[in-house]
Amino acid sequence: MSKGTLRDVLLTLDAYGLVVRDPDTRFRLGPELRTLADASTPDLSDLAHPYLVSLMETFGETAILGLVHDAKVEIADRAEPQTDLHMTAPLGRRLPLDKGAHGKVLAGAKIGYDDEELFPGVRAAAAPIVDVRGRVVAFVMVVGFKQRVDLRTLRRIGERCASAADALSRRIGGKVETSA
Repeated sequence: MSKGTLRDVLLTLDAYGLVVRDPDTRFRLGPELRTLADASTPDLSDLAHPYLVSLMETFGETAILGLVHDAKVEIADRAEPQTDLHMTAPLGRRLPLDKGAHGKVLAGAKIGYDDEELFPGVRAAAAPIVDVRGRVVAFVMVVGFKQRVDLRTLRRIGERCASAADALSRRIGGKVETSA
């Protein structure tokens, strides 16, 4: 099979979630194929959900798992509070990779903070989930309204996001830096 044909096949499989194209143009098993291949192995969303619920319950704000996918961050899971007014995070929504709290992580911060950069009136904190090769494959994020999330609380949220992301990185065999 020619490289061009193989690429077309992989792009088609990507469209159906059977493979996922990383920003470095490599392909890996997607969530649909992983589920079919081994139903007993939980995917990252399954692993992350209890952490998201804990973050949401602790801070009363929306917690998100964002997967790096096709040069964007795709919302793969979330835990939203049961209040009348809260940030919503539609599953499948894609955010720009270079903006917001997660963009600051990719620019080199251990924890990224967003003070109304991506959305007016919204503050967010994010921390990276890394794979076995040390690549950022996902983010744990918490988003909330600026009126409810002061800067001190935002720092606490960021620290808890980092703890959750480190634990998830370890669970998927990722390399986690330890501070001395």
